Amino acid sequence: MRKICVVTNSRADYSRLKTLLESLKKRRDVELQLFVIGAHLLSTYGNTVKEIERDGFTVTYKMHTEIEGRVPVTMAKSTGAAIAELANAFYNFKPDVVVVHGDRYEALSAAIAASLMNITVAHIQGGEVSGTIDEHLRHAITKLAHLHFPSTKLAAKRIIAMGEVAKNVYVSGCPASDILLRAPKLSFEELRNKVLPMVRKEEWKETFTKDFLLFLYHPVTTEFDSLNSHITETLGALKEFPQSLVVLWPNIDAGSGHIVPALKEFDRKEGARVGLFDNFSFDTYANIMRHARVIVGNSSSGIREACYFGTPVVNIGSRQEGRERTKNIIDVEHDKKAIVAAIKKQLSRGKYKPEHRFGDGTAGERIAKVLATVKLPNIQKRITI
Repeated sequence: MRKICVVTNSRADYSRLKTLLESLKKRRDVELQLFVIGAHLLSTYGNTVKEIERDGFTVTYKMHTEIEGRVPVTMAKSTGAAIAELANAFYNFKPDVVVVHGDRYEALSAAIAASLMNITVAHIQGGEVSGTIDEHLRHAITKLAHLHFPSTKLAAKRIIAMGEVAKNVYVSGCPASDILLRAPKLSFEELRNKVLPMVRKEEWKETFTKDFLLFLYHPVTTEFDSLNSHITETLGALKEFPQSLVVLWPNIDAGSGHIVPALKEFDRKEGARVGLFDNFSFDTYANIMRHARVIVGNSSSGIREACYFGTPVVNIGSRQEGRERTKNIIDVEHDKKAIVAAIKKQLSRGKYKPEHRFGDGTAGERIAKVLATVKLPNIQKRITI
């Protein structure tokens, strides 16, 4: 029986791994190991390991790997701590394959530890292009990985161009699309009934109407010194609109320490129209994206997931630079006037035609089948170009 270890670090990558975990759990030829690290275990980010357990998965191992600080040096130290913790866990549980997703430093930690221990590494969503440190980490993970599961043919082409063996590259689609396509379609009233019990501010309950905007903004670690001015310009633009706001906490990357105080101050000054949240279940979040008038910020969900609902997006700055685009996105720089103009344009435009660009709803099952049955590649890699 093949031992397959999946490493998850946050609410974001869990949504892209959930259907894979479901498919692996069903298989009789697989022993599923699930390692939970990073933001999943932090109360300030919703302690989302509880969501994993509520979904019926057995967590094999929990690892506290985050060092407080939210600055570049603590992000580097957290990477080192995760390598040490994961190496110990891999030694004890002896997986045949370690599965990592995306471009996070936690995923890099798992890929480094597994690679150094001669364990096959499988990488989901490699071959993409973006801004910030994610670009560096994603391609580094690709070069450490043996099996590749890109979301699109273009991403697969890039992986092969990096010297990876073509037969080890499987275009699977993005597993997040599986969740999006099966998420129940809630009416606004049904969504409202789910969201209101979670709100921290009683007066926001009166302002949360169908006219709301969704705002998500994460730090760009390679622009650490500019974060204060960037978030100031962005929040300054949002002040120009009367709509109620659903605002999500940023991720734990270096620089979130600049963004969080700015969000708290914005929340205090803007009063009843701001609802600040640390986490939603993915079904609830999918319906928030479905119903939002416009999604504003720099999250990958605006680039990769909003298109499934045709929701207009205003993408700010360089964090998603180079990613494959759908028609519902307007890109702007960190300039208050430009952001205001883009939001107004998207509000006026309304919904776009939905696009299923990044998967057809079967990615998790496809990946699980390959992981369980493929002859594992030689652990010694060779450049093929």
